Amino acid sequence: MMRRIMALVPLVALAGCNDAQLDQLDATLADIRRAPSTQAPLEIAPFPEPQVLNYRYSESRSPFLAPERLTRSETIASRNSALAPDTQRPLEPLEAFALTSLRLVGTLTMGGQRIALIATPDGSVVNVREGNHMGANYGEITRITRDEVTLVERIFDEREGWQQSPAALSLP
Repeated sequence: MMRRIMALVPLVALAGCNDAQLDQLDATLADIRRAPSTQAPLEIAPFPEPQVLNYRYSESRSPFLAPERLTRSETIASRNSALAPDTQRPLEPLEAFALTSLRLVGTLTMGGQRIALIATPDGSVVNVREGNHMGANYGEITRITRDEVTLVERIFDEREGWQQSPAALSLP
């Protein structure tokens, strides 16, 4: 019984789509097509000729590019050159990551020297010693204790030049 009712539901729905007024609509549209148009065609004004303008700023800096650094920054950087990082040395693996994305997962002592185990965002673990570098701000490891790695980062400030900033990673 239920199957018969379910079979009739689509038929009833399709029967509701039949409209008796469609024949009248077709007749009205045919009358409109046969009747002469009473409106005059619209006249569209021609487009004006474009004016050629001379762009006088073509030699200037593009507004879509960042402005060049001020030379004042270079003099400040040279004044504090003792704090400037060594950009000629090869980068170490942990310098590819921001310090906030690195995690201290353990420390151990081997041969009297303390070693820290640092987890990277991609899941690998790298061992480091004092003097190694990590973080995107030229951080140099200065001390490793049982539950903390202390380092000094070098950050460039436009007004004050290269500055040292202490940072640390601790065990959770």
